[in-house]
Amino acid sequence: MRKALLRFLSALLFASAVLVPSKNFAQSNAAAGAEVPNKFAIPGCPIDHTQPSDADKARAARKYADAERLYNAALAADPNSSAAMAGLVRTTLAEGKLSDALDMATKYSAAHPTDAVLMEALGEVRFRRGEIAEAAHAINQASRIDGCNGQIHYDAAHFLNLSGMYASAQHELEIAHAQSPENPEITRAWRSSHAVPPTAEQRLATLKKMLDNPSLTDAQKDGINAAIQGVQSNEKGSCELVNPIEEVKLSIIPVPDNGSIEIMNEAGLDVQLNGKKKRLEIDTGASGLILSSAAAKSAGLVPEYRIKVGGIGDDGLANAFVTHVDDIKIGKMEFRNCMVQVLAPGNTVERMADVDGLIGPDVFRDYLVTLDYPGRELRLGPLPRTPDEQVSKAISLSTSEDVDRPISYADSAKDRYVAPEMKDWSRVFRSQHMLIVPTLVNNAPIKLFLLDTGSAMSFLSPSAAKEVGQMSDFTNVQLNGVNGVVRKVPAVGNVSMTFALIKQTRRNMLILDTGGMSRNVGAEMSGIIGFPILRELVLSIDYRDNLIHVVYDPRKGFHATNDNGAPVN
Repeated sequence: MRKALLRFLSALLFASAVLVPSKNFAQSNAAAGAEVPNKFAIPGCPIDHTQPSDADKARAARKYADAERLYNAALAADPNSSAAMAGLVRTTLAEGKLSDALDMATKYSAAHPTDAVLMEALGEVRFRRGEIAEAAHAINQASRIDGCNGQIHYDAAHFLNLSGMYASAQHELEIAHAQSPENPEITRAWRSSHAVPPTAEQRLATLKKMLDNPSLTDAQKDGINAAIQGVQSNEKGSCELVNPIEEVKLSIIPVPDNGSIEIMNEAGLDVQLNGKKKRLEIDTGASGLILSSAAAKSAGLVPEYRIKVGGIGDDGLANAFVTHVDDIKIGKMEFRNCMVQVLAPGNTVERMADVDGLIGPDVFRDYLVTLDYPGRELRLGPLPRTPDEQVSKAISLSTSEDVDRPISYADSAKDRYVAPEMKDWSRVFRSQHMLIVPTLVNNAPIKLFLLDTGSAMSFLSPSAAKEVGQMSDFTNVQLNGVNGVVRKVPAVGNVSMTFALIKQTRRNMLILDTGGMSRNVGAEMSGIIGFPILRELVLSIDYRDNLIHVVYDPRKGFHATNDNGAPVN
């Protein structure tokens, strides 16, 4: 019965979060004689050529105090100006005042229930708060009121893109730009989707020409030279598999590896870098291959260009550099000419004695990835062939960057494909490498959580914790991450979590600010599902289609005990 109920809740979530197809938009909004500038404009809909106001420009420039003053002045002149009301909502949202933005958007939309602009602003707030079903409902309602509004289609594109519906998202973006060609936010996104990257030769020529500017500071020259090194480094290889291998089984090594099968604080994977054996932590919260400086040095790697990387911690972005590995071997697989990231000395990962760095499972995104923690095995298998796929693509190892958009993305974007054999898999959201799952927490509304096998604990955001239970004072726990140490960590007790048809109960969950992740994703991350929960599961991931499959076997894993109460594997 419980499993059937969980399936119903999961189906209910995604049924309620379905956006109305754009071809049904604006059927009742046709206006005779409206201009149709291109094939994506909605027939019968007027094109919005409204120029950004001074308040809009101030908000875009992050001058929020000026934006508030100008929007309020516009409302004083016209108390029914939906543009000024929506602008105030978006300004409040941009300042990170999510509760205030919701109160404001709810008040305005309730007072003007037939105003699509205000209903769309409410949907935008709901989405930013991670209230996906409510956001979809508001966006759909706004589209029924006025399907000609470009901003509505733009928000729909963002929603669909996170859902893995890339072709549908691009279609909505095309409509948004056709309907609102003067909107700078929409135009930037549209141009980015149509941009064809310059060749390496063109980029190098542009950068070298910039160096001829006599007014450059030394810091600017260093930055340009680093960019030149980056272009040259990127051209060295694509990390393709040397010999085709469709299926692979790799051993997951418990960390620390002390001979005890009951203890696994981290999951390790052994790899060879230029013939040197290294042990990397499997971390779904990371992307690519990230090495400690000591591991890089022992493998003969030297810096090619410098970058900054983000993660958990109070110390800001971490210094790192990117370089090439001539040869990477993982089990029977061998890859040549691969880019990797290397953290600067002194970083937290540098101080981890048990591992030489991190490996994000997204490096295997050309495979179907299964992390079988109870069985101590990482399995790679072929992704199901899509109906329009004629030949299998070459398999590469995505070792250094999140690359979701190919050249001419507008012409090549595809929607997720759910193969018949994967119909019972759970649909998730994905932002680059981050896997985001709708989660029920106690009796609170469904929230979004990050799946992070590299997190030593599971966490709630402060706002989610307030809805879930009684918060404690600061604990004695100190957390280490890529970006340093989190020194003050409160907690909340008795938390029940349900995701991907799995239910877990925790006596205590720590509270951690997730604001940085939320800003990157564009939706509120209410917490992290960490390794102590995930190590009990068999987790399969389809990065291409934003699908996961989770299996829990009470007879296996760290929770299982024998008749004497001792852990069994």
